[in-house]
Amino acid sequence: MKTPEQMVYTVKPTQILDNALQTLHRGDFAEALHLFNMVLLLDPENKLAQIKRALCYMYLGKLKTAKSVLGAILEQGEDDAEAYFHLAELYKINMNYEVALTFVVKALEIDNDNSTYLYMAAELCYLQKDFEEAYFFINKAIIQSPFRKELYYWRALTLVKFNKPDIAIGDLNKALSLDEHDADVYRLRAHCKMLLGDVENYLNDLRLAQHVDQFKHNQRLAA
Repeated sequence: MKTPEQMVYTVKPTQILDNALQTLHRGDFAEALHLFNMVLLLDPENKLAQIKRALCYMYLGKLKTAKSVLGAILEQGEDDAEAYFHLAELYKINMNYEVALTFVVKALEIDNDNSTYLYMAAELCYLQKDFEEAYFFINKAIIQSPFRKELYYWRALTLVKFNKPDIAIGDLNKALSLDEHDADVYRLRAHCKMLLGDVENYLNDLRLAQHVDQFKHNQRLAA
């Protein structure tokens, strides 16, 4: 009888990698980690497997191990945007937003049109109350990905900080046109309407937010 280590050699690394990526996408991080380790047993230099392995460690709460794996990748002498981005995620989890921003900026130096990196840069600037930089990054992200609802929500958040609730409502309407089942968007739009003195529609949006929350709660109970 073959051991699991011997059996892995009967399968191509690309097949295992595809399975690992699908497993990671499903959220089964322990099994995905096992599969990425199998890939690396066959192909130790596989950069994608190395990075996704670190991501599994991060999602499993093993932040120091994830940081070590990502650091080792970058120490190989080749800059990798995704490795920098995941390091930024690690520092964001630890609420070290300043360091996280330095890593996401490094990722953007390699891949400056990546809307996910731009989005994180905007979030990190916002969390540090640098609203002008947040607005700069979120605008660039929207140019790259004009159909991501969360980008319009975050730009609206920033516009509220600039005391422009009327313009923010336009972005929130756009977000709702992409997904009408987002209670946070209704709540922020309610806040904007309150700032504008529109009490009737403020109350209406709060009711809509409550309705969406209840709808999602019922869906979870039915699952």
